[in-house]
Amino acid sequence: MKTLYERLIARALPRRSAGTRARDGRPNDKRSRPTGPLPWAQTFRATLPSRAAADEMADALAVRGHLLVAVREVDHFLKDRSSWWYGKPSMRPDEQDHWDVFSVASGPLPDDDVEWWQAQEDQAVRRLAVRLGGRAGGSGGGDLDQVVRSFTRDGLVHELDMATAGPRRLAAFAESPARAGEREARSIDDNLPDRPGDAIVLQGISKVDWAGLVHAYGPATDVPDLLRGLAANDDRWGDLHDEFVGAVIHQGSTYSASAPALQVLAELANSPALAPKRRLDLLYTLFVAGSSSAQADAYGHRADNHATEVQTTVVGAVDELLLLWPSVSRAEQRLLLLLAALAARPVPESDLNDPASRLALAMDGDLQKAEATLRELATRNEELIELVESPAPLRSRLVAALERLLWEP
Repeated sequence: MKTLYERLIARALPRRSAGTRARDGRPNDKRSRPTGPLPWAQTFRATLPSRAAADEMADALAVRGHLLVAVREVDHFLKDRSSWWYGKPSMRPDEQDHWDVFSVASGPLPDDDVEWWQAQEDQAVRRLAVRLGGRAGGSGGGDLDQVVRSFTRDGLVHELDMATAGPRRLAAFAESPARAGEREARSIDDNLPDRPGDAIVLQGISKVDWAGLVHAYGPATDVPDLLRGLAANDDRWGDLHDEFVGAVIHQGSTYSASAPALQVLAELANSPALAPKRRLDLLYTLFVAGSSSAQADAYGHRADNHATEVQTTVVGAVDELLLLWPSVSRAEQRLLLLLAALAARPVPESDLNDPASRLALAMDGDLQKAEATLRELATRNEELIELVESPAPLRSRLVAALERLLWEP
């Protein structure tokens, strides 16, 4: 059976999470990358406002030892009569007259900490793009031979052999810091008791016109039955929770039914009849949903139309959820800390010391202290590097960091 993390990642998170994607839609999940020796390759795309800026970016990537670099106008293949895409509508109407730079990087690294150095290269490419007035998402990648074979050579401007690329790569990495220490583990036991219990009466279901709302699969008329099924608190819990997450916050998206459904879910989470593991499931779901707007802001994405409404709903439920604090496990308290940080609520005194808890506690009233904590954590955790230098609002970056740390093993 899949763990809670696998289920939520697969069905609720846009990214960065299982199968996270950069803004260009390419897979971007460093946690799935191999940690063994190369020939693993990274692939990049940056978008620049002019051909001159794109050429400068391409030259800089070649200096960094990228093996292949190509420059193409945005929607290049829509204008190529030999392409299947010729004449199709643009999927990037806001980037007409911009230029894309595509590249492949492989070769030697300073040491065998592959994920760390790949994250450093991600950040270096982002910095280059921003300096030239453009943007770049995180990298994708795959087996070097396969990546090179599939690389589209239209607009190729640089092609290096490994003998040339290798020394350039190592010279470029000399400007980047090595990991400061081992990445910290969660160190909290969330293998909690899970058992059926007494049925729970929910007051909020009947207050909503579900027929007028939608979720990922259409009209939300099935949401009351899903909620009543969860409230039955029986052996169907896991499957029903999966179904609820998949419909209401499908892969991180939100819908008109999301906020009302999560309001009732928060009511359910407050019931003393729930087994600890089941309440933990709901607290994870509420935090993931409530943080989606801040995450979009932190990574420069456009939030879904209903994300702000969802955030408001989850934040509005936090005060009552915090009343659970004295009676729940440390794993549940950890999620309550994160929810309190999301809502900018005072948090109870706690000795929880895992990275996510430390960041959440630092957010209690002093965001500058929290930013310092984020910077310190990012010296060991490559998942946080982008958030340290992002120009996004600090609170959004901190919430996004909490979500990243939430999934640490």
